[in-house]
Amino acid sequence: MKKSITELQNALQQAQNAVNLKKMAKSYFELGKACMDAGQTTKAIYYLNRFDDLVGGDDELYTKFQNDDDKASKWIENLQEEHKPYELAIQNQVIDKCEDLNTLQKMQWLLLTMSRFCRIFEELSQLPDYDFFGFEKLGEMVDYFSAGLYGFSDENADETLEDFYNTIDEVFDSELMWNYNLKVPLHNRESFVPADLEDGNGSTFYFCSAYYGLQSYIANELKDEEDIKMAIPFISCGILADYYYRTSDLDIQDEPKVKEETKRIFSDYDFVKSTPDKESFLARIESYKSIMLI
Repeated sequence: MKKSITELQNALQQAQNAVNLKKMAKSYFELGKACMDAGQTTKAIYYLNRFDDLVGGDDELYTKFQNDDDKASKWIENLQEEHKPYELAIQNQVIDKCEDLNTLQKMQWLLLTMSRFCRIFEELSQLPDYDFFGFEKLGEMVDYFSAGLYGFSDENADETLEDFYNTIDEVFDSELMWNYNLKVPLHNRESFVPADLEDGNGSTFYFCSAYYGLQSYIANELKDEEDIKMAIPFISCGILADYYYRTSDLDIQDEPKVKEETKRIFSDYDFVKSTPDKESFLARIESYKSIMLI
């Protein structure tokens, strides 16, 4: 007997509570197909992306679900042509606007977005899992980058920046990102979970790419334009679309926090385009570090 979307969601919840990756993958795929059949395009894209991300990051799961993964990839492509997700539309606008910026301005735009992740990283560092310990140091890394953009360096910066990069890269590539029992409580809202950082289109990859690009730039080692192109999509990642796809039935562009972040994204473009002085740039960075994105 065909299961309803509600029944499939309950099965997914059980799999998430048990951190059973195989059952989670199966539930994501089935939910994606069910939502697609029901005409719920954005929800279908969300579940199919979660399936694709989970299976694509695990050799054992990929071997088991390879045929379904091929189907999911084709369905995602078709669905996105039918209804482009809001976060991808913003991402495309960001990429287009970067054509008008020089390298320093691109680095500034990246760093302004990164600074708004400081608060959520501080919250993640409080999770009862030691591997998230250290995430609270993102603000310190942002300060190093801010100084580096203006030619100031600290003799300890290179090693500290590299250590932080290794920490986040290891966590983002681990099964911790699929543990839905690790919840950040939010006032009067659904809790945030680490998997919400993925955004269905590799946002943790873009975070690491942006971090690497900034790290290379201030060390005068950024030689490949391709590294910049890989990092630019990060500028749109503060929307944290997966959180809303997971917790809300509203169109995410109608969510107040998403509206706020979208406005900041393009305000930052105008700001860096105007060639701000150091004091203005650092003041904006500092104000962003206390923002809660969701």
